[in-house]
Parts: sequence; structure tokens; C-alpha cells
Amino acid sequence: MVKRLLLLFLVFLPLVAFAYASPGNPSGFVNDFAGVFASEEKAALETKLQSFTETTGSEIAVVTIKSLDGDTVEDYANELFADWGIGKKGEDNGVLFLFSIENREMRIEVGYGLEGALTDAQSYWILQNVAVPAFREGNYYLGANGVADKIMAAINGSEVIPSASEKNGDKDLLDSIEKILYFFLFVFVWLGSVLGRSKSWWLGGVFGGIFGVVLGFIFGFLYTGIIALVSFIPLGLLFDFTVSRAYQRGKKTGHYPWWIGGSGHGGHGGFGGFGGGSSGGGGASSSW
Repeated sequence: MVKRLLLLFLVFLPLVAFAYASPGNPSGFVNDFAGVFASEEKAALETKLQSFTETTGSEIAVVTIKSLDGDTVEDYANELFADWGIGKKGEDNGVLFLFSIENREMRIEVGYGLEGALTDAQSYWILQNVAVPAFREGNYYLGANGVADKIMAAINGSEVIPSASEKNGDKDLLDSIEKILYFFLFVFVWLGSVLGRSKSWWLGGVFGGIFGVVLGFIFGFLYTGIIALVSFIPLGLLFDFTVSRAYQRGKKTGHYPWWIGGSGHGGHGGFGGFGGGSSGGGGASSSW
């Protein structure tokens, strides 16, 4: 009798040891349980994913965790997907991008309804060519943001895996433009967060003046620099005034603008949870 009980214990021990443990309830489309994103980075990515859901109806969740706690990344992602119900019920149009910092493992889990748009091969290519290079350098936001872009492109029907005939020059140009746009978005979010909390408006004018001087230096024209300086100082003051008023209004209502980030009031109050979608195990896993 004792031997049988011991045998049953040994058989079911792995199931207990590797049981999925929920990291918590989702607070938005971006859930940084590992704490690897800056508040401005998280806010920018959250806004992008929320806008995509409002436009297409598909839901993309980006989740970071510290450890898998002995579980496999495939099982953890599948269980988390089912636990949160990513995607709309009946449409199953959700995608989960999960990565564990300590295990250095990641997975794209795809809902039933999107398996035709985002194939296993595409998911693996995205992980290997977008996430892995960035994660190996410790740039988790760059990797996660790039993965989100590729997932959105696949859902929208765009080509994700480059064809052999793709022109490198055009690709480099588009990549450069994309990086510049993301840079300005990041700067906008960061400035909004900083200036919104400041008690005076003159700091916005200082930033505007610095930006004007930089533009003049880049273009190398004296008159251009003077015009830029004169123009961007009042623009900076106006920007500071606008974001400061929005922040003060948020303090009264408890609902802060998305660009504030990290204010201690729980991020995006408009997020009401995912729609109850399901996953069939499609997607891909990788490590870095």
C-alpha cells in the first residue's frame, strides 16, 4: 500500500511542481510583471495596442514575467491565454506575446481565429529576427515593440517574412523612418510626463528653445536657427501649459492622461478586461 502511494506521489509530483500560477489580473494590453519597461515605454506601447483593438477588434497582449517557475513557456502561455480570455469570444482573435526574463524564453500564442493570418512560421520568424537580437542586447522595449508591429502587420494582411526580391534600400529607408517616428513618439510621451508634473510653464519654453537650436545646428543656417528658436519657444510654453492643465485635471478626477504613466493610479482606467477568446496552441517559441 505504501509503495503504491509513493508511486502515485512520484507520478503526480511533476504536475504539481510545474503547475501554472497566474501572475495576476491584466491591467491593460501591456502587463509588465517583470518591471522591464520604463513608464513612458509602457504607455506608448499600451496606446498603440489599444488603438489597434479599437480599429480592428483584435486583441494583442504583451506580458513580461520574471520566471516560469519550472513550467514550460508553451504551457504557461496557453494557460495564461485561457485564463485571461485574450480576444473576442466567438471570434478568438487574440494574440499573446509572453517572455520570461530569468528563463530567457518567449512565445507568441495565437488565437483560433487568427491562425490563418499569423502562421507558426511567421511567429517563429518574428521571434528570431525581431525579438532575439533586441533581447540579447537587453533592450526589451525595442524587441516587444517590434514584435507587436509585426503581429499587427500580419493581422492586417501585410507581408511579414521578407521575400528574396525585396530591395534592401527601400527596407532600410522604411526602417529609418519607422525608428524616427518611434523616437519622436517616445520623446513626446517623456516630455508630457515630465512637463505635466512641473509646477511652472517656463521649462517647456526651455525645451522648445533647445530643440530650435538643435534644428539650426543640423541645417547649418543662421536664419533657420533663429526662426526655429523664435518659433519653438512659444510652442514649448504652449505644450507645457496644455499638459500641465491635463495633469492637474487628472489629479482631481483620478483619471490621468495615457502619457503620464507611473503616476500610481493604476495606468489605463478604461481597460475592462479581454473579450473571452480562446487559443488552440498555435504560434511559436524561442529563447535568447
